[in-house]
Amino acid sequence: MKIAVFGSGGVGGYYGGLLAKGGHEVIFIARGEHLKAIRENGLWVYSVNGDFGIKPAQATDDPKEVGPVDYVVVAVKHYHLKDVAAKIKPLIGLKTTVVPLLNGVDAHEILIEALGRAAVVAGLCSLVSMIDRPGVIYQLSKLNRVAVGELDCKKSIRVEQIVNAWRDCGAQAIHADDIQVEMWNKFIFIAPFGGVSALARANAGEILACKPTRTLYRDAIDEAATLGRALKVNLDTDIVEKTMVFTENFEPTTTSSMQRDVAEGKLFELEAFSGKIVRLGEDLGIPTPVHNAIFALLKPILVRAMNAK
Repeated sequence: MKIAVFGSGGVGGYYGGLLAKGGHEVIFIARGEHLKAIRENGLWVYSVNGDFGIKPAQATDDPKEVGPVDYVVVAVKHYHLKDVAAKIKPLIGLKTTVVPLLNGVDAHEILIEALGRAAVVAGLCSLVSMIDRPGVIYQLSKLNRVAVGELDCKKSIRVEQIVNAWRDCGAQAIHADDIQVEMWNKFIFIAPFGGVSALARANAGEILACKPTRTLYRDAIDEAATLGRALKVNLDTDIVEKTMVFTENFEPTTTSSMQRDVAEGKLFELEAFSGKIVRLGEDLGIPTPVHNAIFALLKPILVRAMNAK
């Protein structure tokens, strides 16, 4: 299969690298020093699941050079997605499938608005991976789960093909029965954990060990789950408890990417996390006081990071 990976950082570099390692024709859409390094030295992945390199590796910053492909894997940060969506158009042919692997619950909606519904499926991944230096990806835990599904919950050949391709390459790949459930299960964890950990400057163990912070974190999970149920997402009745147990099974020193981004003065996905929850709460008439507070307290820091760019 011919696959373009739009956004070749920790997620795109890893999952695109797996597909290239598996023999598929993969073109990495990248930029800056990372693009230069991939072109000159290939893409190298150092992973607890096994190291590998792709050399030579196809890479460009211009999708027009690539043309239509079988699949476009979109793995940019959520705050870049609206700007990126229109740039994907040269990669789209009559049989192209677009697979978003972003945080949040609305990446597919943004892509549909730009590209049309026919090409877009929904997806997500669970991965701890990052660019260590240009051309080099570090994947730091055995977790490498990816789930893809049609928005109407029907099984399809196009989803099965990309899922099988990742599965054959060693990923824990899932053809989701209900991709909305998969996305919300992740969202109900990642939005509260990102926001609370960023504000508290605390890791998972510290959040859980401090009673008032643990209670706040649980309340944040409950707010997200309440919205999911209001939107008729078929969530488990005990999703709040399951999310707490999921967090308790982490290494105590685990931090969130949002926490690290805030600490380093980088852009972070506040609008896709607590911002989305606040907006949904307003639309549905459901109070979200914890996420309102998280959003209000982190928004000035996000504005500062945006102005520093």
